[in-house]
Amino acid sequence: MPRQYRYFCLFFSVLITLVLAAPIHAAERISLYYGPLGRSFTLTALETFAETGKLDGTLKFLLSRFSPERRSQIQTILKSPFPVEARMFDRFAYTSSGERLLQEVGEIIQSPSRQNGMRGVRSAMTLAAGSPAGVSVLSFLQQFPTDMRIDVRRLLGLVQRVSTILTATKTAVAQLNQQTQQAAVPKTISNNELDLRKPGNFVYQKQVLTFYDAERDRAFAADFYWPETSSEEATLPVIVMSNGLGAGRDRFDEIAPHLASYGFAVVAPDHPGSDRQRLREFYGGLHRENFDASEYLDRPKDITFVLNQLEQINQTELGHRLDLQRVGIFGYSFGGSTALSLAGAEIDFDYLEQDCKTETSLVNISLLYQCRALELPRETVSLKDERIQAAFLFVPFGKSLFGEQGMAKANIPIFWEVTDLDVLTPLAVEQLPAFAALTTPDKYLAITQGLPHARVTYDAIGQLIGSTTPWETLKAIAHNYQNALSAAFFKTYVAQESQYSAYLQPAYAVALTQEPYHLSLVQTLNLPNQ
Repeated sequence: MPRQYRYFCLFFSVLITLVLAAPIHAAERISLYYGPLGRSFTLTALETFAETGKLDGTLKFLLSRFSPERRSQIQTILKSPFPVEARMFDRFAYTSSGERLLQEVGEIIQSPSRQNGMRGVRSAMTLAAGSPAGVSVLSFLQQFPTDMRIDVRRLLGLVQRVSTILTATKTAVAQLNQQTQQAAVPKTISNNELDLRKPGNFVYQKQVLTFYDAERDRAFAADFYWPETSSEEATLPVIVMSNGLGAGRDRFDEIAPHLASYGFAVVAPDHPGSDRQRLREFYGGLHRENFDASEYLDRPKDITFVLNQLEQINQTELGHRLDLQRVGIFGYSFGGSTALSLAGAEIDFDYLEQDCKTETSLVNISLLYQCRALELPRETVSLKDERIQAAFLFVPFGKSLFGEQGMAKANIPIFWEVTDLDVLTPLAVEQLPAFAALTTPDKYLAITQGLPHARVTYDAIGQLIGSTTPWETLKAIAHNYQNALSAAFFKTYVAQESQYSAYLQPAYAVALTQEPYHLSLVQTLNLPNQ
């Protein structure tokens, strides 16, 4: 299957697995309309084609123009199941984000009377998701509660948009990889250099801290990693970590100990309104939304509160061993947005509102969550914490949330790590424009090829991109890259050990690369329209 076609299939699979949740009767006929012109075929004819390859009637007229190879690909796509957890998607369908996504899909997949097909899409996905065989395009169509009308004009517009994004992503990755190669002096990691993928020399202890912010009535726990040092040694710089939506602090069980082994005190708190416990409660029916819009304010406040509490603990229990004027933050996904706020970025409500009106979330899933910030009071709030000296971001989102003006206010050193295989925060439409808006002179962009945003996206798309690499292998490669680059970055800008800046060079990215998962590292974007 051609690479670009596989990527379109990848997009379509993620689209149908994110829209969800019992039909009265199944669809019998599917009609395709382009303006006033229309053609229709029966679902039975489509089922026959999917199972046998035989074409009849209108379907024969529509598909006979495709090559035998392409028809075979369409057969495969129609029948291929995608992993969908029925409860998960049923709950998501009734959130404000889910309803927005369904409305957009419903503009393409309509009822026979040309009404938005949102309800039919949700109904079909709910029943199809409950099937032991999993959701496929065919099973979705079989469960649609009425005959289906597809607006071909809108569909082709979406396909064109997706195609443009895929081409832009492929071009950007190739150019940034070439930019890295040209700037690098070919070399390998020698015995005379530190291999930052490996643990450092510090032995550390781990404990769990509990916090309660009475002002916000907010209780949460944090993992605390404490490197062992003698009283004569210098104070320890601090790294605070902010997790993604619906994740637990154990997400950092790999990188937090790694940074502690390099002499950083590391604290990784939960965020009660958007962490794993909140997600469990959401699935249990205790909340309508999977996170609170107020998390855009509360998450940064959690980090500031933790640092305030550490200042007290530092005086009473730790013998002033922490240097809380040298703090770095690591932010993953939603945590990346949190880190940007703490770095000084401010929500631009006018910019966000415009994007939420004009941009489609079908090509940028993170927009669904960014638009939730419009529920907040329209007032400018600075959440910047002056103690934070540098931020390492992994697949963050915030292009629409902060806009160019809001993003430009993040004026500390920033390391921005992304992947080309990311349908949640896509490279071309979310990551590159946001990075380009940064004005801080000390900024780095690392792109990993072929490594997904998270396990859940890999499970959904792995078969479509033809990946045969086990997830544990991919995870180990991703950790190698992240451990080495974050250690170098925080050593340089938080610990202020300038010799580590040598590891923030394109040559080191080339040395770290494990084929075929190329690692690019640049400080400027030499791309068209950037």
